[in-house]
Amino acid sequence: MSHPTSDIIVVGGGIIGASTAFNLAKLGAKKVALLERGAINSGGTAKSCAIVRTHYSIKANLVHAVESLKIFANFAEAVGGSAGFHRTGYLILGPEEHREPMLRVFRTQNEYGIDTRVLTPAEARDLHPLVQVDDVGVIGYDSLAGYCDPHLVTTSFANRARELGVAIYTDTPVTGLRFQGDLKILATPRGEFASPVVILATGPWTHTFEPMLGVKFPFVISKHKVITLRIDRPYDPHWPIVKDLTTPDKLYFRPETGGVVLIGTGDHGDPIEDPDTLTDEVDMAHVERIAGLIAHRMPAFANAGYTAGWTGPYDITPDWNPLVGPVPGCEGVYVATGFSGHGFKLAPTIGEGLARLVLDLPPRVPIDMYDMRRFEAGTPLHGAYGIGSIS
Repeated sequence: MSHPTSDIIVVGGGIIGASTAFNLAKLGAKKVALLERGAINSGGTAKSCAIVRTHYSIKANLVHAVESLKIFANFAEAVGGSAGFHRTGYLILGPEEHREPMLRVFRTQNEYGIDTRVLTPAEARDLHPLVQVDDVGVIGYDSLAGYCDPHLVTTSFANRARELGVAIYTDTPVTGLRFQGDLKILATPRGEFASPVVILATGPWTHTFEPMLGVKFPFVISKHKVITLRIDRPYDPHWPIVKDLTTPDKLYFRPETGGVVLIGTGDHGDPIEDPDTLTDEVDMAHVERIAGLIAHRMPAFANAGYTAGWTGPYDITPDWNPLVGPVPGCEGVYVATGFSGHGFKLAPTIGEGLARLVLDLPPRVPIDMYDMRRFEAGTPLHGAYGIGSIS
């Protein structure tokens, strides 16, 4: 069975694919199809902690995060539906050696309208009374940051895309891709789909397309673990998100439903070959180590109880920054992958930028710096804090 030829096919129903499909339709594209191998928001996005912050030492990331934050915070008007956005603010704790780059980022954030400032230890404790900062060199605070609900965001993008005319096919894995003149023929259990333009928004699963395209995408896959802890008092939902750059794991933590604290890491994680092998099992050695780091930062958690844990895949490029744009040597094929742990917070404007590129429209927020050919050209993107998801 063959389906009618589409003008554009987006592969992947996570937040990047859904945002891209929505933006294509919003910008006037017709005959757009989205193919998702499972359900919308059933891949990496579903495991996201969905933190929306703008502290990036690479200016391109910062600008995308700023513009995307505006969309998350005004989602009903900008997109439609709900993002489940909770504005909590964001404390970033750095060692003394990070003072200068952190201050530079604060100044750049201010230039783009973000209310970020340096705090004293007393001011930090006023915002988050459980946090001790005696060993912290510099404390920053962004009052506009917060977190979202990844399911609500992704399904809202997909629903609005569908309302604007996008044909969405779930339970439709792509099992083959071949070229037939200008057309790309995608094989699926539902039959073949054809289009002159294909956008691969498939995250850690993008490696499966390498033999079909004869291209090697420069990223590796790792397993990241998230846990929640509880103490004998509710963790206030209004307390700010905390990013702790003084820890080797670059810990972050935020309030979570049920009066617990949710804790993740910004390090490389555990290498894996296949994201489909992930389970939600979190080893107790990890729980104990992270609990110890949290107890240092929040002494009230010295005897915290472990309540839940899960894992999710990161697709990490050599410079921890995404691959967005045309696939070299494959006319009409585009990719959006390698987000290295910060895809969620950039997704609204990455989807818009990719849609504009495909439709040959001028960019509102440029994406050319994320072209995968930067590695061959020797122009990777370098952050001020070394390798990691805060770059």
